[in-house]
Amino acid sequence: MINRGGHSKAMMSRIGSNKLALVASLAAVAALALTTSLTLGGFSAGISNSTSTFSSATIQLEEYNGATYCYSTGSGTGGPVTTTNTNTTCTINALIGTLDQVPGGTALTTTLTFTNAGNHNATVASLVTGACTQATASDANAYVGSDTSFCNKIDVTVANTTTGATDKCVYPTQAAACPALSNTYNLSLLAGQTYNAVPLTVLAAGASATYVVTVQLDSGVATNADQGLTATLPFTWSIAQ
Repeated sequence: MINRGGHSKAMMSRIGSNKLALVASLAAVAALALTTSLTLGGFSAGISNSTSTFSSATIQLEEYNGATYCYSTGSGTGGPVTTTNTNTTCTINALIGTLDQVPGGTALTTTLTFTNAGNHNATVASLVTGACTQATASDANAYVGSDTSFCNKIDVTVANTTTGATDKCVYPTQAAACPALSNTYNLSLLAGQTYNAVPLTVLAAGASATYVVTVQLDSGVATNADQGLTATLPFTWSIAQ
């Protein structure tokens, strides 16, 4: 007696195996064809942009007075640039720092020259002044005045002497020239102020601007109680794109 069921099952098994083998063969052929089209003969062309670059500009501020230079990086020409790019340790004294002034004595001037040492033009220039504070003078020898409003007794003007500047006075008034020293314009009133592009000079790359700060101990209001004192007023100059 013939086992037809067993024979059919064997035949179906062989057909299934043949189908799997056929699928595997076709897949191998396809893979070979793809590999051949990518790596073997035939025309092709390509371009590699190996020198593609993108770079940022620089806006760097240099301050000069006498033989002293300060840089916004705080590390001289060149050097690493911090996120603030502000030098808080510059030793240039905008109020000249000369000791032993007397009421009505010779007015003292400090000339400050600023240069955009970067390669990009600035569109903003600003001066921000801090609070005016007083302390004992370094050579007071313990003879310290009792006046607590010493900053009020120091007359001051800030002039913009840059060639081409329209407003030649930054403080006390934006005009063609600063007025004569007067106690109407003193360090206490200059403190806590912000001056922007006008009357300051906006610096293109490589350009410079010059400012002159003039101070004098006022002869009309200073008394013996102002002996042996020092007034300190921070100046922060900056430029931006």
